[in-house]
Amino acid sequence: MYVAFKTATHNFKHTTKKQAISGRKKLTRKLDELDLRILKSLTEDSRKSTTQIAKEAQTTRPTAIARINRLEEEKIIDFGPKIRATNIGLKFATLHFESQEGQSTEEIVNMLSKCPRIVQLIQLTGKPTYTALILIDNAETLLSTIDCMSSTLKIKVNAYQRVLPLIGDSFNVKIDLEKKESTPCGKDCQLCLAYQQNECVGCPSSTKYKGQI
Repeated sequence: MYVAFKTATHNFKHTTKKQAISGRKKLTRKLDELDLRILKSLTEDSRKSTTQIAKEAQTTRPTAIARINRLEEEKIIDFGPKIRATNIGLKFATLHFESQEGQSTEEIVNMLSKCPRIVQLIQLTGKPTYTALILIDNAETLLSTIDCMSSTLKIKVNAYQRVLPLIGDSFNVKIDLEKKESTPCGKDCQLCLAYQQNECVGCPSSTKYKGQI
């Protein structure tokens, strides 16, 4: 398993991530050449020291640090660790669904951002139609996840299928070390028939979870 960590040598400022879509701000300035050189260096390997990044960006170390801090504050870059989930036996699936009439996108985002199986959520522009990239252990886990999402959010599921990432195979994965009796959506894994029959491994945030993470 490969995990890319933000190193202490960067000495970057930490900012609080806002889960709700209302917290996202559009950049009001144009990225300049120095921004792009720094971004190129970081995207090649975010574990580089700021000294190396400054050298590749052809600037001083203090300037590189200041620019990186600004890019992070502007939500242009994110230093969260990435995990190649398929290398530890986990799989991916996509779930295509529609929200209820009157149900806001913010409500969908706030609920699904708590789910440890949601890797990405994409909305069709201007429509209440979404696609979720889901982390699963097996086929039964996928079905149980769909059941939980459907009952919690009252969404209309249009389609789902197993998928395999080909370009970009590492993702931010929620690792919950302080597992709880109930899941983030309020379910109890022990009441699930698939879990009782050792088919579904449960929710990664639950103390009942039997999977990899």
